[in-house]
Amino acid sequence: MTGEERRDPLASRPPRTARPADDRMEAEERPPGLLRRRKLLGRGFLVAMALLLTINVATAVRERGGEVAAATFGMVADGLRRAAQALPGAGEVRVYRAGPVRWLANRVIGPVRVGLQVGHLDAGSQPDELATLRYSTGGHYAGLDEVSVNAAIVDALAARLRARGAVVDVLPATVPPRYRADLVISVHIDSNPDTARSGYKSAHFWPARNPRELQLKLQVDRAVLKATRMRDDDANVSGNMFEYYAFNDRRFEHTVDRGTPALLVELGYLSNPDDRRLLEAPDALAAALEDGIVTYLTSMGRVPDKW
Repeated sequence: MTGEERRDPLASRPPRTARPADDRMEAEERPPGLLRRRKLLGRGFLVAMALLLTINVATAVRERGGEVAAATFGMVADGLRRAAQALPGAGEVRVYRAGPVRWLANRVIGPVRVGLQVGHLDAGSQPDELATLRYSTGGHYAGLDEVSVNAAIVDALAARLRARGAVVDVLPATVPPRYRADLVISVHIDSNPDTARSGYKSAHFWPARNPRELQLKLQVDRAVLKATRMRDDDANVSGNMFEYYAFNDRRFEHTVDRGTPALLVELGYLSNPDDRRLLEAPDALAAALEDGIVTYLTSMGRVPDKW
């Protein structure tokens, strides 16, 4: 080797292979920890879905008080009910549930339960706290007794709802303490010395004990007024209707639980000839009430659309 020949120190190194441009760009664009973040997002999504399922089941348990679920799941159901009562928005008129979640919630609650009170039935057996109502036996006019008409309508309505698979409790004037159900309808008929007075009216307790009572009244009123063509007698709703004893859980023990929507209906006047003709066909009035109840239960997501 002559002195003029100089050896390139890099000549003995293997040539480098150039990385494709696409690989270089992908490596430059990928932020550090991307894979870890994706895993965290995936896990967060699963946790959110599990939480949503738990919230909806707990809300369903709260709507029925947890009595059915508690028999199946014991302390778990009670914990879900308590958690649901503390949730933001507890008591909303409607909770949206996707199909499978709604199905699961309704399975936890069990079959639909409806309480139908025959107004004034067995009033003489009222407990001591309601002793002043023992002589409240209902209206009488032209040989018709209100209690008999109330009972005929309730029997027809109970048969219709049972045919749909609902559990129906026919209740007398005395309601079991803190009675719970999906809803309660108290059936009454009015009477007045003025035979020209006619029409249908209804009332939940005032102020409403839960938001669902507003929805129940809306759906039942619409159905009855549409089917019967009776006059809307809402202007004659009395203070006794707004403070109906069977819904007054703040004052009495033998009442409907405040979480159960309850509605008192006055299905016309015994003293009015036109209303009396309608009252002589109890199944038609029962069909109107049934339509309102089913519409309400559907709007609550409690039953399928074609129940």
